[in-house]
Amino acid sequence: MRQEWSTEDLVGSWTLVGEDWRLLGNKSGATRVGFGLLLKFFELEGRFPAGPQELPAAAVA
Repeated sequence: MRQEWSTEDLVGSWTLVGEDWRLLGNKSGATRVGFGLLLKFFELEGRFPAGPQELPAAAVA
């Protein structure tokens, strides 16, 4: 996964939309953030990250 993202690509790829919000509905706090990041990573890569270093810092922020 690339680590450098333009603002436009970041918003287009990492923004939670539609059904994503239903899936996050029963999560709270850090669990909600982590689940959202895993969900979008899986959507983009077709797999889960091997570790936190695979998540782009800009997406986490």
